[in-house]
Amino acid sequence: MADAWVFYDNGSDVSMIRKDYEISSLGDDELLLKPIYGSMEGNIVHAFNKFPEDVFSLRGEKEIVMGNAGVMLVSETGRNISDLQKGDLCIYFCNGEPDRYGYPKKITGYDKKSSMGVMAKTIRLNRNEVIKIPKNSSISLPQWAIFSLKFITAWSNWKLAYNAYHIQLPEVSDEEISVWGWGGGVSYAEIRLAQLMGCRAGLITSKQSITELCTKHGIDVLDRKIRNNSLKKFRKAFFDKAGSEGASIFVDNIGAETYQDTIRFLSREGVIATNGWKDGAVYPVIRSSECINRHIHVHTHYASMPEGIEAVEFALNHDWIPQYTGRIYDFDSLPELMEDYRCGRLENYFTVFQINN
Repeated sequence: MADAWVFYDNGSDVSMIRKDYEISSLGDDELLLKPIYGSMEGNIVHAFNKFPEDVFSLRGEKEIVMGNAGVMLVSETGRNISDLQKGDLCIYFCNGEPDRYGYPKKITGYDKKSSMGVMAKTIRLNRNEVIKIPKNSSISLPQWAIFSLKFITAWSNWKLAYNAYHIQLPEVSDEEISVWGWGGGVSYAEIRLAQLMGCRAGLITSKQSITELCTKHGIDVLDRKIRNNSLKKFRKAFFDKAGSEGASIFVDNIGAETYQDTIRFLSREGVIATNGWKDGAVYPVIRSSECINRHIHVHTHYASMPEGIEAVEFALNHDWIPQYTGRIYDFDSLPELMEDYRCGRLENYFTVFQINN
């Protein structure tokens, strides 16, 4: 049994209940782990709100332990596992049901049936649902918790968007590529990655913490609040910063609410990169216009295991991870964190909670 915060489907709404949650016996290819830190992610709130999808119906379950981003300590290994041992630290790798090419169809700790997230003191995962943290890493455990979902997602999305752009325009140098995005945790990770690879980078955000992070690294910032007051001034301000041709690659993980501006800001032969659907999973695409402008639409969902390992190696060698200075919520305060997130009270896209000491 594990001490856990459990999401319970009441039908019309969802309750968050603390209870002892039963863990089935350990399989030969499985691990028993003690989560240490978790990262608060939008999909946790999506599950609680049953929007934009009902994860309880998808899983066919009434009770779910959520949380698909974090850092864990190995406490027991199945008989077939030889490359991990008790005491090893790992990040949660939530590709729970890969297709034949290794890309996820279902996400562990979200829509994979019978899977457990980090909102429990003890969890059980398959060997292929963790990546070992290299010993003597200078990256802190709260930073690795943030990294496990946001930065691995950004790595896979950027890799495809960048290569798609260069297939069409191989003669354009990295220094000429302009990359922008709507501010969020994954978007910041992707924009920072683009900058580290030599591209011109900018982010649209209203969060002071993200603005400060961008300024520290020389990433251009456009205040999203301008858009609330004057759409005309906002669009002019974007082109003043990005240049008259607009963005070569634009990261839009919001959806319908921002799509019209994203299309307007995208250059000819540009790439729209998407790996989430925060506000509206459906948006109107004028196919003739997209064809004439030779726009490429890139959609990705988390990452394959090789990409996860690549992302970890890049982070270690290039300091590709945010500095974390925010409040760490304790395990008892998880309902408070849920409410703070749902009500928009969090000032940081990188929010961590502690499960075990």
